[in-house]
Amino acid sequence: MVFFISGTNSQRTQLMDFSKPIPDATKKTILTKVIGEMEQEIYELCLRQGIDVSALEADYTAPAEPADSPTGKIREPERRIQFLNERLTKAKSDLTALG
Repeated sequence: MVFFISGTNSQRTQLMDFSKPIPDATKKTILTKVIGEMEQEIYELCLRQGIDVSALEADYTAPAEPADSPTGKIREPERRIQFLNERLTKAKSDLTALG
């Protein structure tokens, strides 16, 4: 699959060709960057929420939203930590699998 930047047929500029496999070295570079960004965001969220990041479990689960929550967003930061932590675990596993 090939994606193009908009323009007329004669002016199309190829944006990215997804039909070619990404080399493992490139995957490692991308995953390393993504892991660093997710770790930074988790660290910042934990600091704001008063969560000890060094005690954060790999299977961290955000506390349940209180039944009387007027917006349903009281535990949103903790849910974000859980989501990022799950993605971080997967990214680290993928990086390890690449060798």
